[in-house]
Amino acid sequence: MSRLEDAFNWSVSQIARAFEMDRRTVTKRLMDAGVIPSGEKRGHPVYRLKDAGFALWGVSKSASDGAVNDPDDFEPNDRKAWYQSENERVKLEKEMRLLVPIEEVHREMSSLAKALDNYLETLPDLLERDAGLPPEAIQQVESITDQLRDQMFQAIIADEPEDE
Repeated sequence: MSRLEDAFNWSVSQIARAFEMDRRTVTKRLMDAGVIPSGEKRGHPVYRLKDAGFALWGVSKSASDGAVNDPDDFEPNDRKAWYQSENERVKLEKEMRLLVPIEEVHREMSSLAKALDNYLETLPDLLERDAGLPPEAIQQVESITDQLRDQMFQAIIADEPEDE
C-alpha cells in the first residue's frame, strides 16, 4: 500500500483511540456490520476508515448517499431517540415559525384572496373615475378581471384535497 492509502487504513486500536471508544466495541461493530479488513499492518487487520465510520455509527452507506432511513428499521432505542428528536425538531420549527398550522395558512390565504378579489372588483370603477377610460375599455377590464377571478377559483379548487 502507498503512504496515502495507509493514512486511511487504521487498526482497531487506532480507531478506538481516535473515537474514544473501547476496542471491544469497535471490534463488535465492525464485525456486526460485516466490514472486511482492507489489509494487514504488523500482523493486525486494518480497516478503511470510510467503512469503519459507517459501521461505528450504524449508518448504512445508502443513507450517507442521501437515502432516507426508515425509523421502522432502527433498533428500539434508536427508534425512540429518532422520534423524540423529530418531535423536538417540529416544536423548534413551530417556535421559529418555520412550520405554520394549516388552519392559519388557510385563514391567511383566504384573507389574501378576498383582498385581491375586492381590488379586482373595484378596478373598473377606479379606471373609469381616475383614468377616464371610455365605457368600452371598462367593459374589457371587467371581462378580463372576471376571467382572472374564475382562473383563481379553478386553481384553488384544483389544489384542494378530495377528502376534505
